[in-house]
Amino acid sequence: MMVYGWNTIKASYKRENSGDLPYVSIVVAVRNEEKNIHRLLTCLSEQSMSHDQFEIILIDDNSEDRTAEEISKFKSTAKLNLQLLKNDISPDKLTSPKKNALKKGIEAAKGELIILTDGDCWFEKDWLKSMISAFNNEKTMFVAGPVALKGEGTLLSRIQSMEFSSLMGTGAAMIRYNYPLMCNGANLAFRKLAFYHVDGYEGNETISSGDDVFLMQKIHTSFKNSVSFLKDQRAIVASKPQSSLTSLIHQRKRWASKWNQYQLPFSWFLPVFLFIHYISFLACIVTIAFVPQYVLEISLLMMIKFILDYYMLKKVMDFCKLRFQISIFLLSELLYPFYALIIGILVHFRKYQWKGRIHNV
Repeated sequence: MMVYGWNTIKASYKRENSGDLPYVSIVVAVRNEEKNIHRLLTCLSEQSMSHDQFEIILIDDNSEDRTAEEISKFKSTAKLNLQLLKNDISPDKLTSPKKNALKKGIEAAKGELIILTDGDCWFEKDWLKSMISAFNNEKTMFVAGPVALKGEGTLLSRIQSMEFSSLMGTGAAMIRYNYPLMCNGANLAFRKLAFYHVDGYEGNETISSGDDVFLMQKIHTSFKNSVSFLKDQRAIVASKPQSSLTSLIHQRKRWASKWNQYQLPFSWFLPVFLFIHYISFLACIVTIAFVPQYVLEISLLMMIKFILDYYMLKKVMDFCKLRFQISIFLLSELLYPFYALIIGILVHFRKYQWKGRIHNV
């Protein structure tokens, strides 16, 4: 099902003449990105679009490092339409400071299209043109773009990269089936009129994460067949994997914490199905160990699963220009059920840390 969904997504979008492109606002909420922000701004300054066709609005979300100073330094020398705003509401009074920061940036935006990314991301020169081209259809209100984890080269980072590719491919396939379950705030775009039509982030302010998927689902509910996934390599946004197991667990807790708030009908089914799936996988391993007469049948079932997972992952990682390693794949297949179940348990412990802040689930 997921393989068919991924394979049948429209592969690319036509290129547009510069004169046909609408004015665009790129909105980025940044916090403690002193080490990364220069690369993001350099990528934006090197876009193949004319600089007078887009603006950049950065909102400093109470950074505790020199993020704001680095932005101001870049702005002084770059020929970009760049604004730096401050999320001036105390984070102690907000459940989701990032949503408030993004809202502030969107309110200041002049563009008819809003494109969001993150402060630790980078991309190629045609990223902006590609994202805009996805709005050729006037019915399109929201576009989820491709995101890939790149860099580091450690075993942990390679496993993360493979897992993330699986999640992106699944999210893209579900969008293809008109059931937008997942997207990533590192690369998405929407019409400003659609944002205000659904009252933006209103109704989700008490949830610390979900600024991406809740907005997508609200727009999907209000505008029929209005959400699409952009399957175009020019649009790939790269981000770094987590550097430690502790930070990875906190990130996954943040992602998992919003599952029970999804607005789609039967959205509870996927986590329940996955729980049963992973328990069944572990049961198969136990059965092989203690009831050896079923080794052949169980091994065959597991082999079918591995082949289907391999085919899907290979497709997505090739698209993302990521190296597929069979050893990492096999290791991930064996470890992931344990990892997923542990995260499912840990998410019920109600606090996690992100960007130097403690959040409640």
